[in-house]
Amino acid sequence: MHIVILGAGYAGLRAALDLDRLLRERGHSDQVTLVDQHSYHQLIQVIHRVAAAAMPPDAAIYDLKALLHNHAITFVQGAVREIVPLQRIVCLDDGRTLSYNRLVIALGAETAYGNVPGAREHTLPLHTYTHALRLRDHLVAQFQAAAQTSDPREQRILLTTAIVGGGYTGCQFAGELAEWVDDLCAQTGAPRREVRIALVERTALLLSQFGEWATRTAERILDQQGVSVYLNTVVEAVEPGLLRIAGGRVLRAGTIVWAGGIQGPPLLRASGLPVDAAGRVLVDRYLRVRDQALIFAAGDCAAIPMRPDGATVPATASFAMRQGEHLAETLLAEVEGRPPRTYEPLVLGELVSLGHNYAVGNPLGMPVIGYPAVLLKQGVEQYYRAMLESSLAP
Repeated sequence: MHIVILGAGYAGLRAALDLDRLLRERGHSDQVTLVDQHSYHQLIQVIHRVAAAAMPPDAAIYDLKALLHNHAITFVQGAVREIVPLQRIVCLDDGRTLSYNRLVIALGAETAYGNVPGAREHTLPLHTYTHALRLRDHLVAQFQAAAQTSDPREQRILLTTAIVGGGYTGCQFAGELAEWVDDLCAQTGAPRREVRIALVERTALLLSQFGEWATRTAERILDQQGVSVYLNTVVEAVEPGLLRIAGGRVLRAGTIVWAGGIQGPPLLRASGLPVDAAGRVLVDRYLRVRDQALIFAAGDCAAIPMRPDGATVPATASFAMRQGEHLAETLLAEVEGRPPRTYEPLVLGELVSLGHNYAVGNPLGMPVIGYPAVLLKQGVEQYYRAMLESSLAP
């Protein structure tokens, strides 16, 4: 059996590594192929730190060939263009095709712009490693430009950063940026007094996954760091260096970061797979794509049922890793002709940093703030790195 896994993110990489181990332990010779457009695995949960120069860029990625060196996994670098279920093939952008007996779709997600005019063209997303590098370099250039002009109005615009979206990414980047600006001004000569950071959220809550307590805590912490939080603020359009806000207001900013949500890759819908309103492929309780006996999906690109009311599993790294682990067991069952077990989401809670020394979270459902949350988040990251680095051992 040839098992093809599309995407080397948290779900896809974990599925590949675990499945390879299980197959070898059971003495199977089935082939596992992992496909990704990049040569590296990116740690999405830390890219906000790369964007704010709080972490060396290389610390946010792992070379895939090195990770797979001690495994019987074939790695194919290429961008997926189309999935053709009737022919059981995957088409890549460069014309190559891959046939499969079982397929796992773990392609992650893309930035969702919500049909806001100009958002795609005039903002900087923050959803990938390359996004983080681009944003970091853009900010440095803006501060350098501000240091070269004597026009106070121009300086103020160049040194204003507007972050659209008060979820995980927006809040974490706002906190990191607030800690970076002192050093950035010192390095570039930009006037610190003109620096502004605005976090714009369309709803009444920051970090809505946690509830109101997290919003109030995050708002207080970010305010103490110099971040202006605007709740119930709807962006109607984006122009170069300008946000048009509902009610006729405008916000001018030299840097506009879009952290307003994610959606499934368009190729899923284009391939004829069933998707939800956000373009995520629909799966059943076994993580099998609806009406597709041979295709499974996990991670951010999948709409995975969590409750009978239609709620789906949150798009976070912790859930994606556990889905990858579950899929490895499911695929082993497919190889051995056994019925799979259902996927049951394990809710362990989430942790969100708000700068280097602040965090909020709800591990095991318990609200945690401040340094204890920071330590827990660091511990989770170190655990994942240790798991990856065990694959690098000679």
